[in-house]
Amino acid sequence: MRVLIIGGSHGGIATARHLKKINPSVEVIIIEQSNVLGYIGSSLNLYLEKYVPTLEVCRTTSPSQLLTEGINVMIHSKVTAVCPESKSITVTMQDGETKIEDTISYDFLVLAMGSSQYQTSFSEEMEDQVTNYKSLSQAKKAAVTLEASQKVIIIGAGLIGFELAETLSQMNKEVILLDRMNRGLFRYFDDEITSILLRDLPANVQLKLNRNVQSVEIDENNHFKGVQLTHDDLIEGDALIYAINPRPNIELVADIVSVNADGTIETNEYMQTSDPFIYAVGDLVSVYFSQSNTPSYIPLVTNAYRTGIIAATNILLDVKIPFPVVQRTIASELFAYYLASTGINEDEAPYYGLSVQSVSKTYEKSALFSLETDFEITIKFVFDQHSKQLLGGQIISNYEKSLELINTLSGLITKQTTLDEMLTMDFYFNPKFSNPLHFFNDLALEGILKVNRR
Repeated sequence: MRVLIIGGSHGGIATARHLKKINPSVEVIIIEQSNVLGYIGSSLNLYLEKYVPTLEVCRTTSPSQLLTEGINVMIHSKVTAVCPESKSITVTMQDGETKIEDTISYDFLVLAMGSSQYQTSFSEEMEDQVTNYKSLSQAKKAAVTLEASQKVIIIGAGLIGFELAETLSQMNKEVILLDRMNRGLFRYFDDEITSILLRDLPANVQLKLNRNVQSVEIDENNHFKGVQLTHDDLIEGDALIYAINPRPNIELVADIVSVNADGTIETNEYMQTSDPFIYAVGDLVSVYFSQSNTPSYIPLVTNAYRTGIIAATNILLDVKIPFPVVQRTIASELFAYYLASTGINEDEAPYYGLSVQSVSKTYEKSALFSLETDFEITIKFVFDQHSKQLLGGQIISNYEKSLELINTLSGLITKQTTLDEMLTMDFYFNPKFSNPLHFFNDLALEGILKVNRR
């Protein structure tokens, strides 16, 4: 059996590796148009912070590593056509001026072309002034631009924008974060959490909300000058970053497989497209989100790996495994705080037809006899106001190890745990490491009491 994988993305690599784990005799070929496999899209921050020596090391694998695992890799190879009728693809390989075109047949095809930085609605001339950094080549150019800039404007005050803003603030750059929403990090956090973060925002970072960019302005030398906001003055800067979620690269197969309204490839729960011999993974697909029963575009590396594993399993095994509901679990470090979120937040719950309540509390002792005098963690639960089923959780802390709590919350949400069950859940106690009543036991009690006081 031969399985072709178009794209050396995280989803494509996960698919390839799992195929070989299930059946080492399967022929697996990854076809990638660049020479980079598994590039980590957020690596620009790591490089600018001197956390890594070069951007080139920011990848999860290499062609040589995959070859040792029995996975064939074709780099600098672009798939130009997919022919489902003959179960084959056309590939163009280029070496300098020499172009070679070939046709390769498949038993199963996996689409893993990943995503690209979101393109704006600006004119082509204005678009040229926007700095993107999702791919390795884009990130290398962005690093040069940002290091030479003193004032940077970032459109998008979500997690991507905030993480870059923190990095630039450490480099003593002036940063302006713009967003059309009325709150930063709105996708993951409610006000109880973001208000704690924003109270210590550095002086060289400005957050401007409820702002829409009307146009990008350039000077007489065709260099970026600033952005004109709707009903506002021109904001001048040296560089412009568009820090919005990427969009799937579906151009190759848009007329071959069914596509959803949001631009993702339509799949069933087994990652199978409208063609039973073609699967799609990673940033190309939407996944079912939390208790909403609604497909959402959530382009996270964790989802890419899981979709790849599911696709590989269902290609080779008779017993099919459906893709599970995801909780959109994330964690980050911003301005000396550690933040994490999972499941549905309170602001978005009405959009999913959910009636929720919430409870939050700040704790200042990690253990009964804690020696850490500056420990602080704020936890928020979002739960169904009738059944008291946990639907979402958020954390902000000054203690890195607190982040692991979000994985526990993700599991509890997936298992549809109620506050009543959390109240009596069995957590360990040791006076050196914990409090007699775990944070989750205590906050569940607060939530139950709040419901009962209604």
